[in-house]
Amino acid sequence: MPRRPRQRAESGVYHVVLRGVNRDAVFLEDEDFERFLSALRAVRDATGCRVLAYCLMTNHVHLVLRTTDEPVGLVLKRLGIRYAGWFNRKYGRVGHFFQDRFVSRPVEDDAYLLTVLRYVWNNPVKAGMCERAEDYRWSSRRFLEQDAGGRPVDGEELRRLVPARVLAEIADPAPERIASVAEPAIGRPLRHTDAEVVSLFRTASGVGDPREFRLLDPIRQRTAISELRTRSVSYDQIARVTGLSASTVKRRHASSVGRTRPEDAGLGSTGWGG
Repeated sequence: MPRRPRQRAESGVYHVVLRGVNRDAVFLEDEDFERFLSALRAVRDATGCRVLAYCLMTNHVHLVLRTTDEPVGLVLKRLGIRYAGWFNRKYGRVGHFFQDRFVSRPVEDDAYLLTVLRYVWNNPVKAGMCERAEDYRWSSRRFLEQDAGGRPVDGEELRRLVPARVLAEIADPAPERIASVAEPAIGRPLRHTDAEVVSLFRTASGVGDPREFRLLDPIRQRTAISELRTRSVSYDQIARVTGLSASTVKRRHASSVGRTRPEDAGLGSTGWGG
């Protein structure tokens, strides 16, 4: 079936959701979050769009954007190419990175904008990652009370659209006031069963048990560990299937960063069309 055309926001404001393919993690360590924000800042400056809010979760991203001359599809394509390509090179990964088309919902009135902002900022609280939205490191919520310090959020634009008094009221709502926002289910990163991890391990490493894995050369071991991490497999689970200690798995994963095969350099697909 042909894809439905995207709804265009007369206001230029959109709530955007980017999800990892198969609900895989899109951020594994602090450097990944920082790199995404750097890419977002570069795209914002290149396109003239305004970032009203953001929240980076483990396997998905929420953005509230106001576009200007460049359509939201092109803005997100620029962002996806920048970040997906970098992530795939870093972890020696190939193939689609983001799932299907990104989700973009037009925000056409003030009431819905307030609902979206409240929902985006409180995503980490709802997921049990923090008690207060302002404490979450990878959200723009905390910059309501402090300078953004180079983060790609346009506070002045947000305050132009929403009075400071109203922002203060919605920034720390009671739980019952956190309205749901219509969007496809995202969920937390997959929690793989041990049987699933064994299957992923065999595919990634090409061997069937810990004894054979320990006979592999270090580069193949690091590549397999990195592949499992990008599939949201925990260090403890990787340790169980490889026969290594969790601390050794972490060290080998860390040493794999930047060790990309020359033939994979530059490979990386966002996974979406416009």
